[in-house]
Parts: sequence; C-alpha cells; structure tokens
Amino acid sequence: MNNLLLKSLGAAGLVAAIVGVKLWPGEAAPTATPASQYKAAPALTGTSWLNSKPINLASRRGKVTVVEFWTFACSNCQANLPAYAKWARDFKSKGVEVIGVHTPELAQERDPKNVARFVKEHGITYPVLIDGNGANWKRWNTKYWPTIYLIDKQGNIRSNWEGELGPKGAAQIATRINALLAESALSTTPPAKIEKITKTDAEWKAQLSPEAYDVLRHEGTEAAGTSPLVNNHENGTFVCAGCNLPLFSSKTKFESGTGWPSFYQPLSKNVVIEKTDSSYGMSRTEVECARCGGHLGHVFDDGPKPTGLRYCMNGVSLKFVKSGK
Repeated sequence: MNNLLLKSLGAAGLVAAIVGVKLWPGEAAPTATPASQYKAAPALTGTSWLNSKPINLASRRGKVTVVEFWTFACSNCQANLPAYAKWARDFKSKGVEVIGVHTPELAQERDPKNVARFVKEHGITYPVLIDGNGANWKRWNTKYWPTIYLIDKQGNIRSNWEGELGPKGAAQIATRINALLAESALSTTPPAKIEKITKTDAEWKAQLSPEAYDVLRHEGTEAAGTSPLVNNHENGTFVCAGCNLPLFSSKTKFESGTGWPSFYQPLSKNVVIEKTDSSYGMSRTEVECARCGGHLGHVFDDGPKPTGLRYCMNGVSLKFVKSGK
C-alpha cells in the first residue's frame, strides 16, 4: 500500500483492509428478527469513566444504547467522532445514550490522562469508559477500531458497524436507531441469560407507582379483586412491572376465584425465583422476579393440570402486552 493510503487508513483501518473487513458496509435496512435470536449485550466492566458515573447496561432496559469502541490516535475513530456527537445530541430527548469505550492500541493511548485530555480538547461530552486493559474489548469480542454496536430496548445487540462511517454510514446508523426507538420496550420472549438489575430504593420509588412500589419492593399485597388483570382474557404476555421481564403467558392463566391473577406455570423456569416466606406465622413459597428481585406473589399446590400449581400474582406487579404488539 502507498504512504497516502496508509496515512488515511490509520493502524486500525490498515488491519481491516488487510483482512478484508468492509469499511463501507451495505445499506440494507434492519431486519425484524425476533429479539430472542440476538445476543444479549455483555455488561460493561470498569470504574474509570469520563463525563459520567459508571453505567450499568441492565439499568437501561427500555432504552436504546449506542456503544462504540475507539482509541484516540486512530484516524478512523477520529473521523467518526462528529457522528457520535450528533447522535448523542439528536437522540438525547428520546433517551438514547452514546457510550464510548476507549480501548488503547498504542503506548500513548494507555495513559488515562492522555485520554482525558483528548476527550476535553475535542469536546466529547457523552460518557467514555476507559478500557485500559481491554477487558471490555475481549468480553464483547471486538476485533477492530472503531466498532459500533446498537443495543435495543431489551438489551440485545441488534447491529454493529466496523470501520469508518462516512456520511452514508452515519445516516444509516441514525436510521437504525430510529427503527429501534419505534419498537416496543416490552419483549414477550424471556432472554436465555437473565442479567440482574440493581437500583437503590430511591430509584425504585421514583420509577414505580406507590402501589407497585409497596408490592414489588416491600412485599405488600394488593386487595383481592382490585386488579383489572384478574378479568383480562386477551391473548398476550404478562411482564414484570418493575423491569419488563416476560413472566407468564395468557395461555397458562386460569380463573382461580381468589381475586388475583393466577397462572399454572411461568414462561420458563429461569424467569422467577421461589423462596420460603415465613411471615405472618405461616410458611409459604414466595415468587420473585429473577431480574429485579421484585415481589410478585406466592405459588401454591392447588392449581389445575398439568402442573397442579397456582402462581397467585399481584396484578400491580405485572404489565400486560397484547399479542401482536
């Protein structure tokens, strides 16, 4: 390759050109593949952040996230910076977060002070995680600088881009972000692996209604017959009101006569946690959401076939997603 090409590509671009990675991918529209077929975005590890406190991707359920791996001396990475800034600015009001993960390639890029200086001098205001030892690079199985990942509202990797964007690429990613924003935040398919969500009591109180907060976070019980979900006979999925984890199908719902929504089994074994509850002088089996730990209700052994179980849930701890939506 000539010197002009080497200079324009930069170190990361040169590697991409050698191995045949497309720096200008095609412009096919995002496909509507079920979210269950996508890989869940790995957690971000590390506590050295610029422009932000540490961000837990699990806490961003219901929102779209852009994660871009870069390093400041890479010319292709530098060329993409205006696009990242534009996305962060244009989509801020819609809850989109752009997160830069700085993984060094050269010795000068390994000094956090140099990273901080570059971020300040170039007016980067979105969150930047300093991935000094490449832990996130390895966890995400990233190969090239820069690489961009789009994370949907369910926390799945829905698209990625390797290399410099250019005007067409930047516009295509913006189109993909809009497509993800248009999707429902409520999935009806449980993920294969459930990543825990942890929030402070104050955060839960701010997010939930007073009734839902009392039940989900303080094991309260709603009055029998007060939930509209008791008489809901539509086809769909019942999800956790705290974190949107799909829990029960309408196909397993039955009329128990108790005044609470009842099901004979959850969608899968891993979506709920069952543990002994010895409160009020009796021994019962409490049911919690496996993702956020929210109290859902109790399970009893007086249900119908085929399981013989009755998952007696507080309606306020659930949200209903009608089939087809």
